[in-house]
Amino acid sequence: MTDAKKKANGSSWAKGRSGNPGGRSPRVGPNGETLAQLAREHTADALATLVAVCNGEVGKPDKDNPKLTIIEAKDRISAANAILDRGWGKPKESVDIDANVKGTGLPVINLTVTRSDHGGA
Repeated sequence: MTDAKKKANGSSWAKGRSGNPGGRSPRVGPNGETLAQLAREHTADALATLVAVCNGEVGKPDKDNPKLTIIEAKDRISAANAILDRGWGKPKESVDIDANVKGTGLPVINLTVTRSDHGGA
């Protein structure tokens, strides 16, 4: 790049202009699907994995290598949760804080954590 092309601010971009005005494309799939759309296609498999682990169908110790299936179950749970989070979003969580100071004592703080039953997205 030659100095003649540079602007007064030292770059080739005009002030207030982005080098990538459209930003990064949210499309990642071969047919233009978003990551969420691709992840949602695996919702049934992810839920089946979680149910199988809950029912004890996965993660039973193997005679030859008892640690292998336990780690495998943890990895499968992590993968299933990651797919569900990317497809449907994490569950909403809110925290209500009520802080009252009375007299010269320490403040009394009550925290209430609420979670929704299903994710939003």
